[in-house]
Amino acid sequence: MCHYSSNSQLLTQVPTWIIIIIGWFVVHHLSSKRDQRKDTRERLDQYGLGLRTLEEQAIKFHQSSSYQADDARRLLFDIQRCHTKLNRHPFCSFEVSPALRKQLRQSITLRNFDASKFTCQPANSPILGNIANAFDELENQLEKEYERIYL
Repeated sequence: MCHYSSNSQLLTQVPTWIIIIIGWFVVHHLSSKRDQRKDTRERLDQYGLGLRTLEEQAIKFHQSSSYQADDARRLLFDIQRCHTKLNRHPFCSFEVSPALRKQLRQSITLRNFDASKFTCQPANSPILGNIANAFDELENQLEKEYERIYL
């Protein structure tokens, strides 16, 4: 009879152990997702700061009193780095329109980027407005993608 009683106890403990194991897997999965979401948010915030720095550099370039070749070259490199980062984790899962990338680049380099035609741009310049709009639109798209994937 003791043998039957121990089998009975074992059968009643099995569901408990199954629930414990399943619970552990669920908690582990949710913790991993939370950590991934937190890491992506931190990277997105850092990327946003980088975008704002690039925007400031672009505005400073267009408002300088004369054409600065070193600043122009640095802007081109920084634009390329900005686009390259969008192809890396975690942003590679974001759907960022190529048109937004192009708009960002063109807002900085399409007009007033040639040394022979460069002129200092006033604060209300359409060029500076286009730059601000392009950065805002890219940042908004990244935020929407973050919300789509993680919230």
